[in-house]
Amino acid sequence: MTKKLIIINIVILIFIFVANIVTFYGINYHIKFNISYHFPDYGFEYVLMVIFIIALVTALISTLSIKTLNYKSKFLRIFAFVNSIFLAFIIFEGISAYKMMKNEYLKLEKEYINKANLDIRNDQVTYRYAGGLTISECNQNIENKIDSINKKYGVTYFNSGCIIIEQEIKAQEKYAKIVKPYLEKRNGINWEQKMAKEIEIIKRNYK
Repeated sequence: MTKKLIIINIVILIFIFVANIVTFYGINYHIKFNISYHFPDYGFEYVLMVIFIIALVTALISTLSIKTLNYKSKFLRIFAFVNSIFLAFIIFEGISAYKMMKNEYLKLEKEYINKANLDIRNDQVTYRYAGGLTISECNQNIENKIDSINKKYGVTYFNSGCIIIEQEIKAQEKYAKIVKPYLEKRNGINWEQKMAKEIEIIKRNYK
């Protein structure tokens, strides 16, 4: 019976760590699964701390007289029970976080879809990007010429700052997917390369 209880406790502990990983990806909806890269972010130290506290409390409770069970049996039973509650809590938190983050993304995606359709009607597509502060090497005259070329191709580039939010990036990709056919129809195939060449000529002339 003791061996069976040990196996049950080990399985529950494994499920706790797996559930903790799944919860991380639920909270960070749209982040790609990568154990080695995200390992420091999983918060295993907090999980171990909770398990250690549960073990201490279980050890104290197990000193109480319960039927004819010995100390080891009492400890393993109580430890498994409390860890099961902890596991259920992690699963509940993971599911709740996933639903909330997914709903937020769907709302954001809908906003970008509506914006894409509106920008197409207005013939002015706006690409948002995260890249920190704008470069101030070129004078205002060059920037105005570059903006003029962008507008000729029906696009505007807006720097949204250095903070990169995964959901925002995914929603922007949805926006780009919608406007891409329109821009190709408007400007022709490989229009981005043509625009880049025109901008490069301006920059080169001002060097």
